Parts: sequence; structure tokens; C-alpha cells
Amino acid sequence: MATQDRFKQSTVITLAKRAANLCSNPECNAITSGPGVETTDTVNVGEAAHIYGANPGSARYDPDMASIDRSGINNAIWLCANCHKIVDDDPNRYPAGLLFEWQREHESWIARKVGKVSAEARQRYEKRHLEEFGKLSYLAERLILEKGADWEYLLTAEVLRYEIAPIVRRWNALKRGLYVKPYHRVDKWGFFTWMHGKSDEMLRIVRAFTALTNTEFARAWGAPGIAGNDVDIVSVCRLYGEVCSNTLAWEESVRFTHVDEELAEVRDLYVGVAGDIIEQAERIPKFIIDLFDGAPKAGTHNLVLKIELPAGWTDAVNTAMIRSSRALGIDA
Repeated sequence: MATQDRFKQSTVITLAKRAANLCSNPECNAITSGPGVETTDTVNVGEAAHIYGANPGSARYDPDMASIDRSGINNAIWLCANCHKIVDDDPNRYPAGLLFEWQREHESWIARKVGKVSAEARQRYEKRHLEEFGKLSYLAERLILEKGADWEYLLTAEVLRYEIAPIVRRWNALKRGLYVKPYHRVDKWGFFTWMHGKSDEMLRIVRAFTALTNTEFARAWGAPGIAGNDVDIVSVCRLYGEVCSNTLAWEESVRFTHVDEELAEVRDLYVGVAGDIIEQAERIPKFIIDLFDGAPKAGTHNLVLKIELPAGWTDAVNTAMIRSSRALGIDA
């Protein structure tokens, strides 16, 4: 197991206390701590188990998960040694989602026993608050409810990853030619109008990405020293995912457009432009996580998205347009 992905001792102690030293498997709930042989000794048979595995090859390992999340208490569940082995030996029967449910239900059960009235009020609040967001990953829900150190940025990275992931998978499938859509025919008389329209759409996409990244995230995170707003953070991340989806739709509209042979060179220069932007957006969550993964990095960090077209792309398009116009005997 990578050292940085192990739970810190302080995390293990806190986790055990939150579970009241009882196994979190609802079918077990075994006591995991008790007296030893000597009056000064204790026995512990409980373990801090990773929900998403700590290293490649381990149960429920998620390669896209950041080390700081993998080793955090939100990814931990307190189990007896026997249950720990059972859930890790059969990850298909015990997926991450089920373990998150165990973790949440067990801590709620313990909280009700410790202070019934306040715990029930807290549980009602958490349930209603999470309903505001709709579907989220389990990790995002934990970040919203726990609000630990740097939660605003970790939540942003997690929700962005969750929202963008299906679009990235779709983009990769498109690159590999794994699906097609009906072709749209654009004749030579409407081609340049179509092309200018696509260029204007791409400009609007770039502007939206830039505004969301360089303005809206900072607003949702709050000013230095002031807590961010979880509803605003999730809202901005979903807008980001929506723009990514529209970017993919733009790419599809270009790839599945049929033009005259003399115009194919110009059309082909637009192919892949939107896909490159999707890949740039995909790197944003990792950029955020890298700032908070491991030892804290002092200083002020600015998240700036810079969209760049391929080198020499504009000149290549202009040159191809001139050649196509001459071949067709029309003005661009």
C-alpha cells in the first residue's frame, strides 16, 4: 500500500470513536475493543477499512481517485477484522456504494444512541439538505455533510469529475469510431455560412468555460476566510458539465456533416477542436486535487483555464478556405 494512501493514526482513532468501537456491518455490529489479560491492557479487533481500495489490485480501487480522498476519513469504514476480510474478498457483493450506506447508517444509529433528539434533528436536516442537490457521488455527499479542511475545493474536484466523466467516455468512444449519427448535408452554397456559424458557437463555448472557471468557481468558493456555498459549487460544476456536453454535441455536428469534396479539407480542420477542449476540461479536477494532495502548499493559487487551438490552426483554415473557394469559383 502506498504510504500516502494509508489512514493516519489520528484518522483511525477518530473513525473508531465515531463507530463506538462497533463493527459497521449491520449484520454484525460486533464489539471491537475490550479488556486484555492485564488490567492495563486492551484488545482491539477492529480495523479501518478502505471503501475505495488503497492501491491498484485492491478491492474497489478507483484509479481516478486522488490520494488525499483515498486516505481520508470519508473513504473509511470501521469493521471487525472478520468483516473487513469478507468485504475485501468479494468486492462485487460488497461494492463501494453499499459500504457507504453501512457507514452512514451506522454513524446515524450511534448518534441517535448518544443524543437521540439532536441526532434525529441532524439526520432530518442532512436528508433534506442532500435532497437539494439531486444525484451526487457518495464521496461528494460526505464532503457536503462533513465539510472538513479545504472541503470547497475537494467538493469541486469530485463533482466536476463525476459530471465530466460520462462525457469524456463518450468523447473517447467517438474518437474510436464506436458510434455514428445521421449525417447532415451542407452544400457548397451554404457551407461558408455553416462554417462561420460553427466558429461562432465555438467562441461562445470558450467564453462559457472561461467564465465558469475563472469567475464562477471563485464566487462559489467564497472570499479568503469565508466558507463557500455548497449549493453554488455543485451548480457551477453542473453548468460546467452541461457546457462539456454541448461541446461534445458541437464535435458530433462537425464529424457527422457531409460536404462537397472540395470543402472537406476545411471541414476536417474543425474535427477534434472541441474534443481537445473536453480533454483540457478533464484536467481541471486533477489540477485542483494536486494543490491539496499531500503536504499543504503555501501561497495563493489561481485557477486559470487557457483554451488554445492547435498551433497554426487559424492560418491552415484560412489557406484551405482560399483553395476551396477557388476550386468552386465562389467567394468565401
